[in-house]
Amino acid sequence: MRSNAAAVEEALQGMDYPKKKQEILDYARKHNAPETVISDLQDISDRRYITVRDLKQEFTSGSSQYPKASKEELPANLKEDAVTRGNDYFCMEREER
Repeated sequence: MRSNAAAVEEALQGMDYPKKKQEILDYARKHNAPETVISDLQDISDRRYITVRDLKQEFTSGSSQYPKASKEELPANLKEDAVTRGNDYFCMEREER
C-alpha cells in the first residue's frame, strides 16, 4: 500500500461508520479521493469496518480478525455485540439483522 493512515483518514473525512469495503470505495470515489488512496482501498480486506481506527489498522499493522475500537468510538448499535479486552472493544462479526 502506498497511502498512509493519515491520508486515508483525510480522504474519508465525514464518512459515517460502520461501512463495508464497497461502501468505503464508493464514498472515496464520490468525494474525489486521490487515486493512490482509492487504489489502496481496493486492497483492503473485504469486511465491515466499525470505526476509522479500525480501517486505519489496514494501513498500519495490518488487518485484525475482529474490528477494534475504544468505547467512545464504538457506534451505539454495536455495543451489545462488543467484547472487551483492556480498554479496547472487539466487535464480533455476525450476520446483519
